[in-house]
Amino acid sequence: MKIDLHNHSIYSDGLLSPKELVELAKKEDVAYFALTDHDSVFGCEEIQTYAKDSGIHVLSGMELSTDYKGYSVHIVCLFYKNIVPKALLEFSKSKKEERKTRAIQMMKKIHEIYHVEIDLEALLSENEIITRANMCYNIAKSNSISEKEAEIYVANNSKAYIPSTKLSVEEGIHFVKQAGCLTILAHPCLLPREIVEEIINLGFDGIEVRYPKNKETDEMYFRSLAEKHHLLCSAGSDFHGDHGTKHAMLGTSTLTEQEFNPIRERLGLEW
Repeated sequence: MKIDLHNHSIYSDGLLSPKELVELAKKEDVAYFALTDHDSVFGCEEIQTYAKDSGIHVLSGMELSTDYKGYSVHIVCLFYKNIVPKALLEFSKSKKEERKTRAIQMMKKIHEIYHVEIDLEALLSENEIITRANMCYNIAKSNSISEKEAEIYVANNSKAYIPSTKLSVEEGIHFVKQAGCLTILAHPCLLPREIVEEIINLGFDGIEVRYPKNKETDEMYFRSLAEKHHLLCSAGSDFHGDHGTKHAMLGTSTLTEQEFNPIRERLGLEW
């Protein structure tokens, strides 16, 4: 049984709709997966309508963007009883407008500074929550270049870059725990090892021990931290739909049912 607790849809920077995600999970024999769009819960209700009669169980969640000492730290938030907290729905609405404003400003700067084509109308109409990945897709398509080539225009060192407003890790954890969420440190392998333990000490419930970009010794190290700090062990493929280029396929990094049981119990799930 495959259980994958970190995935994205068109409600942030994924390429598949909730319906397509459920269909793909069935095809890939993924029995349980979590929808964890960036700062967005807008797809959670919709995906449950497709999962209901599919035989696939979908956990409702969100990937919250936070900051720690200048490093981007993402928190996979899973919802108790699989119910979207009202506070996170309101947060998603405010974040949507904030990201939209930032995207418009950045894309206009990219066009003015680098003289590349942009399709602002498509960017705004096709995406609920606009991330840099969405901007990158748009630039690549508008200029018939690869996403890798387009990344330079949205990178941190781009002259057009505008940083997003992020909560600190402490603020983020406090906010989502107040809303009743389970908190898991996403892709710790993307952070410097020397700060991972500092970060999990800020109040995380779990850590993603399996991830497609893990190096050979990463899982062993993260499991040792989980044991030391009494954390839940999670796994996620971080599927976006562009597998084979930047992200992995749904079902690449998974938990067994036995490994998932402690998370299921903490979430109060009966299935």
